[in-house]
Parts: sequence; structure tokens; C-alpha cells
Amino acid sequence: MRILIAEDNFTDRLILKKIVEAEGHQVVEAHDGAQALELVSREVPDLVFLDAMMPTVDGFEVAQKLREEFSDRYLPIIFITSLTDTDSIVKCIEAGGDDFFSKPFNRVVLNAKISAFGRTRQLYDTVTEQKKKIEFHTEHLIQEQKIAKRIFDNIAHGGALNEPYIRHYVSPMSIFNGDILLAAKRPLGGINILAGDFTGHGLPASIGAMPTSDIFFGMTAKGFDLFEIIKEINSRLHSILPVGFFCCAVAAEIHFDANSLKVWNGGLPEAFILNRDEGTVAEIPSNHLPLGILSSDRFNSEMDIRSFNDGDSLFIYSDGVIEAENADGEMFGRDRLLIELCEGAVSGDAFDRLAEAIERFQIDETQADDISYIEIKNHREIFEHQQEPVNVTYTKSGPSDSEISITLGPDSIRQFNPLPMLTQYLMDIGNLRSFRTQVLTILTEIYSNALEHGVLQLSSSLKKSADGFAEYYRQREARIAALKEGSIVIFIKHENKNNGGVLTIRIDDSGSGFDYLQLEEEIYKKQTNGSSLEDNYLSGRGFPLIAELADSITFSNQGSSVTVVYQWQVSE
Repeated sequence: MRILIAEDNFTDRLILKKIVEAEGHQVVEAHDGAQALELVSREVPDLVFLDAMMPTVDGFEVAQKLREEFSDRYLPIIFITSLTDTDSIVKCIEAGGDDFFSKPFNRVVLNAKISAFGRTRQLYDTVTEQKKKIEFHTEHLIQEQKIAKRIFDNIAHGGALNEPYIRHYVSPMSIFNGDILLAAKRPLGGINILAGDFTGHGLPASIGAMPTSDIFFGMTAKGFDLFEIIKEINSRLHSILPVGFFCCAVAAEIHFDANSLKVWNGGLPEAFILNRDEGTVAEIPSNHLPLGILSSDRFNSEMDIRSFNDGDSLFIYSDGVIEAENADGEMFGRDRLLIELCEGAVSGDAFDRLAEAIERFQIDETQADDISYIEIKNHREIFEHQQEPVNVTYTKSGPSDSEISITLGPDSIRQFNPLPMLTQYLMDIGNLRSFRTQVLTILTEIYSNALEHGVLQLSSSLKKSADGFAEYYRQREARIAALKEGSIVIFIKHENKNNGGVLTIRIDDSGSGFDYLQLEEEIYKKQTNGSSLEDNYLSGRGFPLIAELADSITFSNQGSSVTVVYQWQVSE
């Protein structure tokens, strides 16, 4: 080793030098404290012998400065002293010394101390080298995780989370997040929301988010109902997640035009509906097991139907919110959450109030769990219908000159939604997807009319209020579950024509029909002189809307058979 000897007494310095050199070490000499400080910077010694009592700058001051200036280096300091009292020895250690050595010198003890610090030095160098390797590999791993996170975020993206009526906050405790927030617009209006919290944290917890988001966005775009989507997500997670891993989740299907929402809560804390007009907070408790636990045949996708009036807000959060801790180890808790939501419900700023409260509560504290929450507001003026743009080119592709038909019996009606399959067929026809909103609106309204008013014999007069709308869907679900007889026949034909095509949709149901003659008269008046259809006619069966979109609508078989023709065209 290279050893610095700082000793003002020439004789003592010479004796110590000879002993050290005899053991094969290299010696650097300093005759006072000032020179010792200079040589440490230039010679970079592995060990320092430091006389405690030196003129100008004594050993105690030298030791303190060495510890301050070279705190990032391993530099053992052994004090040389003729002082033997306890206070002097303690002073040596407190000044920064690692050991002390009394005069006169004992060669055996001296060599033993040097050897001991030599082994410590080797250990330090080994640990330092390993630390550098660990830091390198850690940095490399972090970079790989950041790249993986970018890919992950592109797959498990938030969808429509940036819509003006949605506020959300996500704070992962590591690069990867075990919480997910997803939002996707429904093809015919409204929005689907999924807030989830996977078991654990980091990468293992986030793996399930990829298939979850893929199913959520894909099935929403195809027009599946939310209960079908969560059933499929549960089936996928049940098949891929190991035992003990699952996803606590709240899923919501919001219909802004009907002032209603359907909610499924499996394992997350209760969601809340904030009513600004009344200043109240209504609870939507968890009444299902989390996603991924139960097999498909045991899974319950029944949804809670609630009113969601203009001015209301839906608030969903993960347990990381109420389990956030302050410096005293106290949790934020449900009571603090409710205080902020209740006060915010009146003032309309619940989201901001909660965000500020959590920030104040968690000042300078390390986050112990993923934290996420989302608020969706119902403000009617935001949801004006916007027609999708039409493509400027015409492409003849897919089943452009084809026809299909499907007959559904009572078992199929209970268990199967044909609309996503039919939507896929239609959207594969040339540029018909440019008219997606119009086509899907027509198809959905005709099928819903055949199912709800034809087969199930529901009265749409219930849908005149938000509470009535919720009751309507409760009766709908009950009658579908109890359905023993009935049928629906769907026929779709497409023909190419003039850089576009003619789409014919006919749906027959086994119901008793209705008095459609007055409706046809109203439709005729609308088409000939532009008069408005009666808003309350048939309590909004959907036919007035179809008449606005389609080229023709005709009825037969006492109104239980409906045929709609829709023509479309784009530029060459």
C-alpha cells in the first residue's frame, strides 16, 4: 500500500518509515499537518499515520478536513500519540480517526494494524467495483423498463381519458403501474370506463393490463355491451393469471343522452355518484368478486343501474387513495375522502379538492401504493352529436355484394348479442365504415325495437325520466333472463351502386306488432314538407331517428317486420 506518515519529529518519522517499508509498503512523508493535507490530494495514499500533536495544524484538525474533503474515498486514519488517557483517545476517534497507535512503536502490533486495514481496503475495493457493476446493470435495467413502459403504454393506453368531461390522476409507486384507467367511446354515443387495481405492484402487477385493455377497447369499438366485455376480461385473466393474482375493478357504461349509467364493482372501494344540485354523495358498493378469480360459468356480470343526471359526477378510486400515509403513519382514510367529495359535490370541484388534500397529507412521504382516481361529469352541452367525416375515395372491397341472414331463438336471444358480429360484417364493406355512425344507429335501433318492444313487450313510456330509464333496463334484464319463447330474424343485403352502395336491413320479430300506419303518415309528412315528427310519438321507439338517417323505412306483418334502405356514396 501507499502509506502517508505525518509526523513532526524526524526520529519518530524515520523509525516508523523503516518499519513500514520493511513490510513492502511505499511511504510518503509529511513533516507537519499542512504538508499532509497537500500530499493527500497529490499522492492519494491508501492509509494515513497521523501524529496527534503537530505545530501549525495539529492531527485532529487534519483528520477533520480529510473527512470533509475526501468523504467519497476510503481513507483509514491511524493516530500516532504518546497520550494514553481515555479522553485523548476518544478525541482521536471523534476527530475522524479509525484507530490509534501509541509511542514507542511496537513493530508486531503496527504490522498487524496495517495488515488489517489492508484487508479492509481490498474488501472496500471489491465492494466498490461490485457497486459500479450493480449501478451499471441497474441503469441498463431502468432503461429497458422505460422502453418497455412506452410499449406498454401504447398497448394499454387510456383511450378517451382526455375528453373534456373526464378528470383523472394516476401515480404509480414504480415505473410500471398496477392500477389502470381506461375510457372508450361507445359507437353510438356514451362511454365505457374501466378502473382496475391488479394484485401487487410494478411489472408483475401491470402485465394483466395489456390483455385487459386490448379486450376493453376492441370489444367497445365493435359495439359489445359492457357486461359482455367484463365477462370476456374475467375469462382471459382467469386463464392467464396465477393463483393469488386478480384485478379489483369498477366498470361503468354511461349513457349521457338517457341520463343513466350501469356499474359493475368487483373488489374496488365503493364508487360514488356526486349530485351537485342536492349536494349529496350516493355510494355504489362492491358486490362482486374481482376479475380473474372465478371461472366463466361462475362469474356474475350483473350490473347496477343508476340515474346519472345532468350535473352529476361519477367518482372511482383505488385503495391507494385511502391508504396513503403521512409522516406519522396515519392513513388518509375514507372519512377524509368523503369530506372532500361532499364539499366538492356542492361546489363542483371535488376532483381538485381531493387532489390538494392528498398532496397536503402526503408531504415529503414516500408513496407506498399505486394511487389513481377518476371523475366523469355529465354535462349535456358537451355531448353534441358530430357526424363522422366521409372518406374522399371509393374502394370496392370485402363482401360488397352479399347478403346474410340469422335467426335467433329464445336461448340465443338470452345469451348472444348479434350486433358486434353484424357490425364487423358491415364495416368490412368498402368504405361503408365512413358512415359507421349512421349505419350502426340504424341497425341498433331496429334490433333494439324488435327485442325490447316486439319480443319482450316493454313499454318505452318508462324512459321519460332518468329513474324510469333505469327501471326500464331492470325490466329488460329480468324479461330476457326469463324468456322461454320468441324469435328474431335479421336479414342484411348490400349491393354496389354509383361509387357506393345500397344497404337493406330487415328485421322480423315474433311480437304482436303495433299501429304503424300513423307513424308512416308522420314520416311521409317529414319527408315531403320537412315537418318534425312528434317527439312523444311511440315514446321514442327509435323510428323517428331512423327516418332521419335512412332513405326509406317500411313496415309489414302488423308492424313486427321492419325494412330499412340506406344508400351511400363517396367521390372517386
